[in-house]
Amino acid sequence: MKMAGGFQTPPGKPNSEVLDSILNKIKKTTPTKTKRLNWFAGAAAAVIVLLLSIYSLNSYLSTKTVKTKYAEQTSVSLPDGSSVVLNAGSKVSWSDKKFDTERLVTLQGEAYFNVKKGNKFTIKTKNGLVEVLGTQLNVFSRNNSFWTSCITGRVRVSTNNQQQLILPGDVAELTVNGLIKTHKNNIEKTISWKEGIFHFEDKPLVSIFAELERQFDVSIEYENRKERRITVSFSNKKLNEALDIVCIPMGLKHEVDKNQKVRIFEKQK
Repeated sequence: MKMAGGFQTPPGKPNSEVLDSILNKIKKTTPTKTKRLNWFAGAAAAVIVLLLSIYSLNSYLSTKTVKTKYAEQTSVSLPDGSSVVLNAGSKVSWSDKKFDTERLVTLQGEAYFNVKKGNKFTIKTKNGLVEVLGTQLNVFSRNNSFWTSCITGRVRVSTNNQQQLILPGDVAELTVNGLIKTHKNNIEKTISWKEGIFHFEDKPLVSIFAELERQFDVSIEYENRKERRITVSFSNKKLNEALDIVCIPMGLKHEVDKNQKVRIFEKQK
């Protein structure tokens, strides 16, 4: 008010005219502010809607993942009541939101599935697809190795444009000759790992050492890398005992240091 007291109206213009001019300018500028406020409110609402849409989409597409470390196994319940037992060093994932309409799981490693009856159930691996309608089965997919055993029900295994329909007792395995189906009288041995017993039938020695690493969380150095195969069963309870079972028939020795590093070498003649 002190500052305004020193102001003078322009010469030749009455005070009332000057006042009207000021009021008219205020009226003209007020709608602009209102428009800006309305635009800001609209933009904020649009952002909120966009964020809610992204959140809803992420919730719909988001997956649940269960992993096992070395020397660890775990059981998993899926949304439809199916169950999965994961072997060591494995991972399974699925979408909760989409599972009602698309029973799809992704597997890395090895797992036993007990699938509830219902619409198609698909197991996706990097090496191929496994489709079931209600069954018990085992799926193994590591690196380039891929096989599936059927305990009950029917299973369709697909890879590289090849398919095999397997029934109880059958195994479909990816080999150098393609996807081959065989029948085994001791099919239960393919899932005995759930009880800590591992059975290998004419398998490369290096793949057995890889399983020992996963089951005992150790690092194994094998000096002789040539292809050797063996049929063997061992338990994951005692490391030295398992090493003896694998190494002695192959003429190998083993040493385990304090850091849980294992060296495998040929016996000196």
